[in-house]
Amino acid sequence: MHLKGAFARYSIILTTLLTLLSACGGGSSDEVVQEVAKLTYQPLASTMTVNEGETVNLTLNLTGEGAKEVKFDWQVEGDITFSGQGSDSISFVAPEVDTIRSIRVQVKLADSNSRTIGFSSQNIFISVQNIEKITDPVNNGEESDIPVVTALNFNELNDTSTWFHETTQFTNELNEDGTTTTIETQQLSLVHIETVNVATETVTLSECGFSGTVDLVVPSYRETNDCGDLQSSLTIRQSDGKFRLERMCGENLVAASTYTKKSDNRSNSNGELNIDFSSYDDLEKTSDVCGIVATAEVKSYDTDSTLSGTAKASVLRLFTEYQGNPLELQFQIDKFPTASFASLSTGFSGDNFAKIFSNVLPDISNLSKSDTGRILFDFDNDKTNIKADFNFSLTSRAGPGESIEGEFTLVFE
Repeated sequence: MHLKGAFARYSIILTTLLTLLSACGGGSSDEVVQEVAKLTYQPLASTMTVNEGETVNLTLNLTGEGAKEVKFDWQVEGDITFSGQGSDSISFVAPEVDTIRSIRVQVKLADSNSRTIGFSSQNIFISVQNIEKITDPVNNGEESDIPVVTALNFNELNDTSTWFHETTQFTNELNEDGTTTTIETQQLSLVHIETVNVATETVTLSECGFSGTVDLVVPSYRETNDCGDLQSSLTIRQSDGKFRLERMCGENLVAASTYTKKSDNRSNSNGELNIDFSSYDDLEKTSDVCGIVATAEVKSYDTDSTLSGTAKASVLRLFTEYQGNPLELQFQIDKFPTASFASLSTGFSGDNFAKIFSNVLPDISNLSKSDTGRILFDFDNDKTNIKADFNFSLTSRAGPGESIEGEFTLVFE
């Protein structure tokens, strides 16, 4: 990548001081002759962004009388080979990276030019970006370390036990213009095993926060996924206190559900929550809270399968009781809970919002938007440990605004 017209050309005077000593008979005198050469150079930018594998070209574009005699000392951070040492220009190939990497490049006058003054050392920080391909492993799901088994041992799955459930699904769609769109969805929740039917290999589950049950029929797990011309197959994995079902299309993972035992007894808690209202009684800090976190990431790839854009979204739902009745606190944001913060101002940040659902609070229950606010996530958050502070306002059906703030934690391990 060439640096061009965005940077003004500075003009400096590189002055070489030559001292000539002469002694002529008894009338000797010292005489200083100053020789000035006017040179111009183009300073480096402070930052630059390139893709991995791209050729990086940096130049000072030194011009003027004697420019070829001026030597520069370049230093490129890391074990990166470059060409052009000593000259006013260098080039190198940006290294392969897994994530964004910053490389510092410094240039100064070489020692042989130590008497040349007027040039300040230059620094540039080059950000190297990963070029994600649709075929990269990150787009095929993380490989599980749970051992593969031929059949599920149902003796490990006792009635009334509580499990953390993580389900992931991958979809790919080839568009008419030759581009590709992929969607990865993930949901974390707390589930209970109600009954187990070994004969039909069926596990009946209920999900914390919801009424009703759903049957997990092991042999037919996600068998309706369209594999096209690829062979559909089921992989079963199991270890102590954990089992996982994987639906494969050929060698590609398209759906997976991992269950990790929390306890042998029914538990309806995997977090904490407190809410302060401006017009109603507060919800004091309680651990009788269960939650669900659902995330989605949409990626667009151009015709050569290179990533061209991404979009993320999350929904966080917390279930508890308020004054003896069910209450749900819900957030929809355009980021993952591992981000630093997200706005809760509907309209300002698209479809972001915070909602309260409660029959006890009819004037602020299930409103279509939140007026202002934000959710602040803890720096140490990961997908299974989420902590956040929140504050937002709602326009009550009764007229006045309602300010709501609090904090919560959700744990899925």
